[in-house]
Amino acid sequence: MTEVSAPASTRRINWTNLIFLLGTFLAAVIAVPWYLAVYGFGWPEWLTFFGIWIAGGMSITGGYHRLWSHKTYETVWPVKMFYLLFGAATFQNSVLEWAADHRLHHDHTDHEQDPYNIQKGFWWAHIGWVFFDTEEHIETIVRDLVSDPLIAWQRRWYKTIAISVAVGIPVLVGLLTGRLLGCLIVGTVLRIVVSHHGTFLINSACHMLGRRPYNREVSARDSGVMAVLAFGEGYHNYHHSFPFDYRNGIRAWHVDPAKWLIWGLEKVGLAQGLRRASDLQILRAKAAVQHQGARERVGRLVVSVQAEKERRIGEAHAKLDKAIADLLRWERQKVRAAAEDLEHRAAAAREVFEHALADWRAALRDLSRAEPVASF
Repeated sequence: MTEVSAPASTRRINWTNLIFLLGTFLAAVIAVPWYLAVYGFGWPEWLTFFGIWIAGGMSITGGYHRLWSHKTYETVWPVKMFYLLFGAATFQNSVLEWAADHRLHHDHTDHEQDPYNIQKGFWWAHIGWVFFDTEEHIETIVRDLVSDPLIAWQRRWYKTIAISVAVGIPVLVGLLTGRLLGCLIVGTVLRIVVSHHGTFLINSACHMLGRRPYNREVSARDSGVMAVLAFGEGYHNYHHSFPFDYRNGIRAWHVDPAKWLIWGLEKVGLAQGLRRASDLQILRAKAAVQHQGARERVGRLVVSVQAEKERRIGEAHAKLDKAIADLLRWERQKVRAAAEDLEHRAAAAREVFEHALADWRAALRDLSRAEPVASF
């Protein structure tokens, strides 16, 4: 068991976080328009902004989140070092602290122990929780990460690394191009603010706006807009349903740069052990949500047909769920022992599944054609 966060009433204000987050935000709001009006933006400013923003965002998403918090894949030490350096430059804490908060969020989503519990409101989930210290012992939550020498090194030197990368690169580019002030304002201050709020919006907006196609028991939602702003993290309902999957956007058209990066690393031999949910697992989760929605629709039909429609939907879903469970079981056994008898049984289970899936879709189509009670 992991130790949980202290109750809000006993939390102490983290003045460092409060001053830094509000200070960088105010500096960006004031300095960026002023600099633009007086000097204008050139390529050095945009180079430092986009270069460090992309490197930092991919390090948080691909490294802090998918590699270390959920262990969805493994990679080589140079890639890990890149994640550690540019992840620190986002000023979102060390891997250990970040992963501990995120694992608590998954273990206690929408409950008191959730560090960024959306039930406490948008602003708490977005940024308010960062202004307070908690008393959990992170070593008990990320015990598997504590012994990693690279992670221990980053934690020990976190502030030095963060400042060196976040300030050092813009200073270097600025000195070489004669745009030092602009590179610091845009490439450091504005970039830090954008990095922060891109991540924060996953904790807030993605628990309020969007669809829940895989799990309606949690507040997490899928948002294509947020996926673009946060390097693929916007498919949040899927992520909460299958946190072990290295992907967040599972469709070809889903914008998920971290997924593409991890896939690319595997193709060139720099990553391995990519974990993903099977199509059957995903279908089972979607069917459960469809069943919930179908039952709600039945309740809006005329009373005379409700019982028959509910029975039809219930039987079709139960048959599909059992067929998926059976097929998953036989396919797991096939992996362990490729016996001819198991192959035959798995094929039979696949046939039963296909019939059950067709019946389920027919039941949904039939329900969609039923007329609901008119409302006035």
